[in-house]
Amino acid sequence: MDAKARRRLLLGLAHKAATQLGMDEDARRAAQMAYAGKASLRDFTDSQLIGWCWELKRRGADIGIPAPPPKAGLGWGRPTEAQWAEIERLALAMGWSGLDDGALRGFVRRTCEVEDVRFITRGQATALISGLRRWLAQRQRHAGHRAVDRAGRMA
Repeated sequence: MDAKARRRLLLGLAHKAATQLGMDEDARRAAQMAYAGKASLRDFTDSQLIGWCWELKRRGADIGIPAPPPKAGLGWGRPTEAQWAEIERLALAMGWSGLDDGALRGFVRRTCEVEDVRFITRGQATALISGLRRWLAQRQRHAGHRAVDRAGRMA
């Protein structure tokens, strides 16, 4: 199968899976935007398209995907390397010792309702990063520092 035919097959599978899951066009486009930052499947790269098909299969769609599933530990539901780096950077900025710090574990329990940072999902990592940024900004404002922007840098 050539690359063009494979891509056409993946596009068809993605649409079929979304239909099986009961997504209308607006819901499908919103989910695609949340997944890859692109509303149209045409704009997905081949690897993003394969990943999207696996995500739809994980959600319950009954499709056969002509590509291997993601490797264990870095599956589609796991935080990205950039998220792990940002969580660690924010933890260090809070004065904690990193990802293994007890204070971070307590914050993760309250924010994500899981016992340890190792068990968070990609969505929970986003919530955790947002919470840490807000907390850090609040601490810095109360300490007389300038506000922190969305990237966690001094504004």
